[in-house]
Amino acid sequence: MRKITSFILCLLVGVSFNLLAQVNLKDWQALSENNEPATVTEQTYKDKTCIKLDGKKEAVLINKARTYDNFRIDFDIAARVMAGVGFHTKNEQNYQFLYFRPGYGGTQEAIQYIPIYNGGLSWVMYHYPIYEAKTDIASMEWFHATIEVRNKILKVYVNYKKEPDMTLTLLDTDTEKGNILLRSMFGEAYFANVQIQEIPKAMTDWAVSEQLPRDKSYEYADMKKVKNWTKINQKNDEMVNLKRYFEYPDGTVFAKRTIVADTDKSHLLYFDFTGKLQVYLNGKQIFNYTKYKLDRLDPQTNCTVLDLKRGENELVFVVEGDAFFFGKGFNSMGRFQHQNWGFIASLAEKMR
Repeated sequence: MRKITSFILCLLVGVSFNLLAQVNLKDWQALSENNEPATVTEQTYKDKTCIKLDGKKEAVLINKARTYDNFRIDFDIAARVMAGVGFHTKNEQNYQFLYFRPGYGGTQEAIQYIPIYNGGLSWVMYHYPIYEAKTDIASMEWFHATIEVRNKILKVYVNYKKEPDMTLTLLDTDTEKGNILLRSMFGEAYFANVQIQEIPKAMTDWAVSEQLPRDKSYEYADMKKVKNWTKINQKNDEMVNLKRYFEYPDGTVFAKRTIVADTDKSHLLYFDFTGKLQVYLNGKQIFNYTKYKLDRLDPQTNCTVLDLKRGENELVFVVEGDAFFFGKGFNSMGRFQHQNWGFIASLAEKMR
């Protein structure tokens, strides 16, 4: 039986909750190349309203309003030499830097990623084929760029391409979360239509029950029968892949975690799963659905409201995999079992 309780479909994360922010200069601090306060004002360049960084008097513009871990930033840019976006910024001397060289458009040096440690611009140490990439851009001509950071994976899209021009795993630095900055070096750059969208970070830390027979139905009250819980937290895999914890994956498990809220407030739970899933918040069922087909998981497929109470809140998933889809399970070298068994979940503040 298919059943959906308190379920909504969230089409666009940035629209669904209040984390999409057009640049407001009041939230940004401008600095010169000598790390002195500067002033940046709006102007027009080739028919676009924009801000200008000349690389000297106005070299850096830092968003001090908030910090980001996973995010997506969209902007139009026209630059002469080197300009781009710093993120996970600890301070003006330490951050991750993704920048463009428009004069090298069409070559392997058009896009480059480097970590900035204590002010060092280590571009000769991080290069093609991992840290540099080709794209078609031209000096002082507008192009659109999208930079996405999700679970330590960096993707860069130029001019609305469907496939990224660059994909890489970020290097480990002192900070996993920080401010975002705009920077130009060795010449002027113009930035327009800057939008920053936070991507909710996947919840990977759960306590998982022992495997229970999947030929039975389970409810929240059945958690009392669980004798053993295992804490899991695979930070580099945003999918909670339950098969890794059971030698013979062919059952149902309870997965639980605590969410602490400083006040009574609503959040949005984004999630996707294989097979069957029930979701409980503080003992109340808020989602119950069975998938009768195999789909690739997408973290933004499903969304439901979590009305959190001040203090600790218990979130529980009851999860069965895809074995029922194949009847008695898919044959895995002589035994019938789950092939896809798991979920992905993240939390975001609900738009007020």
